[in-house]
Amino acid sequence: MSEVVAAQLRMRLITGEARGRDLDVECRYETGDPFAVRLDFGADEGAVWVLARDLLAAGLHGPVGDGDVHIEPSATGTHVFIALGCRTGVALLNAPARPLARFLRATARAVPVGAESDRIDWDRCIRDLLSA
Repeated sequence: MSEVVAAQLRMRLITGEARGRDLDVECRYETGDPFAVRLDFGADEGAVWVLARDLLAAGLHGPVGDGDVHIEPSATGTHVFIALGCRTGVALLNAPARPLARFLRATARAVPVGAESDRIDWDRCIRDLLSA
């Protein structure tokens, strides 16, 4: 059975000079999908982004990311910038570093870093691939 670790974080969507919008984002981790963290922006925003847990954790300490996701800490280390890109543009989020780090520590208690692949049912994955 999959265990869930969740935390509600207030993130700031940066929309331009002196403008922005606060968003309540649910960070969700399920032990059945141990490499992923979901950022759920709620029914109003209608978006869920799936990020690699290790990418999110590395972004607390330095700039990381290729493609559609880039993460880096602020100069003071109190916040983390998360850039999410798609065909229509980029959303830049400012997230508080401490609550995000607490959430990631809770995920590591549920599934230790490096032990993720032990939680995956590889036989089921292969059966699913072969039956598709």
